[in-house]
Amino acid sequence: MSQSSQQKLLALATVAIIALLGLSAFLIYTKVNQDKLIKSQNSELIEETRLKADLEKEYYKALSDLEEMRSNNSELNAMIETQKTELKAQKDKIATMITTAKDLQKAREEIARLRIFVTEVENLKKQNAALRDTNSLLLNQRQELSIQVEQGKATNEELATSRNALATEKEQLQKDKEALAHKVNIASSVKVSDISASGYFVKGSGKEKDSNKAKSIDGVKICFKTKENVVAEKGKEKFYIRLINPLGEVMAIQDLGSGNLQLTNTGESIQFTQFVELDYANEVMSGCINWQPGTAFETGTYQIEIYNKGFQSGKASFTLK
Repeated sequence: MSQSSQQKLLALATVAIIALLGLSAFLIYTKVNQDKLIKSQNSELIEETRLKADLEKEYYKALSDLEEMRSNNSELNAMIETQKTELKAQKDKIATMITTAKDLQKAREEIARLRIFVTEVENLKKQNAALRDTNSLLLNQRQELSIQVEQGKATNEELATSRNALATEKEQLQKDKEALAHKVNIASSVKVSDISASGYFVKGSGKEKDSNKAKSIDGVKICFKTKENVVAEKGKEKFYIRLINPLGEVMAIQDLGSGNLQLTNTGESIQFTQFVELDYANEVMSGCINWQPGTAFETGTYQIEIYNKGFQSGKASFTLK
């Protein structure tokens, strides 16, 4: 081969080698860029997957916390439904950022906000639990108070019943006491007998002379005798004498010792003419009054009634002509 041919072949070989070196450099450059791109895409894919997982985790955690807050309170349950709707909208927005827009940084920021929302929900859940505990405590206290009130009512009713029973018993005892006292008073009342009455006039000498003529007498003397009564206590006993004229009028003048006495049986107040006080010793005793009213006497029959302890002890009558 001629020298000229050899030179041509050498030139061609040189060009070919240079071309191969250029191609190799291009291929190496391309492969490096492809590796970088693949690595970057793999990193983004990994980050996208991680963000999606974080999004799902935070979303379902928030849903779970919201559901745990449900109660019999319709207003609270309505608020929970509203929060769930807003939470779903936020999740879809973040998912779009991750999948379509590939705005991973913005997605990270939104997920961070979602975590804050979840934290707030957890705090609300704790507050709700504390509120439930407080409500439960208040309910228990109210139930205890209600029981105490009912027990108080029952106690008050028992006390009222006992008080009424005691009042009834006391009233009955008082009635029994009064009845017994009435019987004792009746039993201790001193009866009288031998009631006598005579008119008299006063002579010029001052001596009294008996007379039954109404127009001529100055006064009437009434006497009686007590009967024995072992039930009556020894001591002072008053005997009230009523002198009733033929017109049915009680002869009474306050300045001469007249007054009023109360009948034990009826409580009625009646006038008496005069009274005699005796130092009674459970034996027969005599008592008298002199009734000298300073006025003329009527003709006719006069009634005499004698009382002791509010009971009638005896009665009699006499006539003046």
